[in-house]
Amino acid sequence: MASRALSQSIGMCTAMRSMVPMMQLRSYAKKAKKHGSSAAVAGSSVSDNAADFVRTFDQAKLQERMDGTLAHLKEQFSTMRIGRANPAILDNVRVRIDNTNFALRDLAQVTIRDPQTLLVSVHDAEFRTAVDKSIRESGLNLNPVIDNELIRVPIPKATKETRDKMSKVVSQMSEQMKAKIRTIRQDGMKQLKHDSKHAPADEIKKMEKLVQTMTEKHNKAIEDLIKAKVKEIQS
Repeated sequence: MASRALSQSIGMCTAMRSMVPMMQLRSYAKKAKKHGSSAAVAGSSVSDNAADFVRTFDQAKLQERMDGTLAHLKEQFSTMRIGRANPAILDNVRVRIDNTNFALRDLAQVTIRDPQTLLVSVHDAEFRTAVDKSIRESGLNLNPVIDNELIRVPIPKATKETRDKMSKVVSQMSEQMKAKIRTIRQDGMKQLKHDSKHAPADEIKKMEKLVQTMTEKHNKAIEDLIKAKVKEIQS
């Protein structure tokens, strides 16, 4: 009897020892499953953040801003007097009628009478005096003369002194435009820095090179405009 009891006791101990690894394995499996579930949740959160991310860099808008700056400089250059009659001189003149400002070109036709004279033909005779006053007070240092149904605008010949002053003004205007181009470039780089949090590094680097190329292209265009304008003024 004692021998049989001892045998049974040994058998139970052996069985319990064999169950311990199985229980540990099951416990490890549960922990691993729980850890895997947490990792999946974290991964899902990162994925959701990436999906919600909105890029701030817009190449088209950046191009539009730089092009607009260049166009503005061209417009400014076109209105600069260089001692010869040029209808574009009056492009920025505004005429105030009944508390509303109108562009002169919407109220009149400007033509060249001779190299030193512009003729302004106002569509409505009622506004002729207002147009004459607006040209006189435009800050262009012009003295129009009402001549029957037309307005004559004599353009004073430019002296060497006035040509040199105008060339200096051209350089100043171009530097202002270059400063605007630099500001636009900085805006683009800031946007790319923001986008780099989620966008691939090689893509960001490619866009940065593109912004730099756009900047150099527009700066060169400004330089070309300066040279052409100074040559025109001094000739």
